[in-house]
Amino acid sequence: MSAKSVSIAAAAVLVLGVVGAGLYYDSARNDDAAADVTSTYTPPVGAGGPTAVFIGDSYTSGAGASELDKRWTTLVAASNFWTEKNMGIGSTGYLTRSPDCATSPCGNYESVVADAVAAKPQVVFVSGGLNDMTAFVDDPAPVVNAIYTTFGTLRAGLPDARIVAVGPTAAGDVPPFITAYDSVVRDAAAAAGAEFISLTDPVDVITEDMLAPDGLHVDDEGHAAIAARVSAGLK
Repeated sequence: MSAKSVSIAAAAVLVLGVVGAGLYYDSARNDDAAADVTSTYTPPVGAGGPTAVFIGDSYTSGAGASELDKRWTTLVAASNFWTEKNMGIGSTGYLTRSPDCATSPCGNYESVVADAVAAKPQVVFVSGGLNDMTAFVDDPAPVVNAIYTTFGTLRAGLPDARIVAVGPTAAGDVPPFITAYDSVVRDAAAAAGAEFISLTDPVDVITEDMLAPDGLHVDDEGHAAIAARVSAGLK
């Protein structure tokens, strides 16, 4: 049995019995309202280091941060002297496309890979997954396939790049389906020769007091906490 098949089977077992909780959690944490968040940011003069591409959802694009230079991606890029290219799109996931196609890009993570490869970065981050939770709880197989395909395509297009996967967040208790999702991303990253950083294991990096006023995203403190965890996880 292939690693992908094992991950699909494991994910299916872990999500059994949590369908109701999964749907509630996803509806409460969905980031549709952030689909129009802009990720445009001009690095400070002198940054000029290796290019780092960030693929992800509204957490990646900077929702909740008071300024874009306080979002976690920019904090990580600045601390490593990387030139940031942020491709985060609100309301998307590895499988999930944004429903707001009229006002913003609506592709899932896989659809962004071609642009990421074209940028010829030395480093690529792929982060998030909360918007996949409804689909994952309902039927994990398509989501697992999308996760493996995203990392596989990235590695094929960027054979020498450093690829880093960052799992989804959780505020407070970590539901079992997020733990299962984290495991799938970890396995898919390993299969593609990528690194993996969890935001929920061994300790959840986000606490409820870090949530932004919308109750969906994180504030500056939350972005700083994610940046600290990611920085600590980089080898």
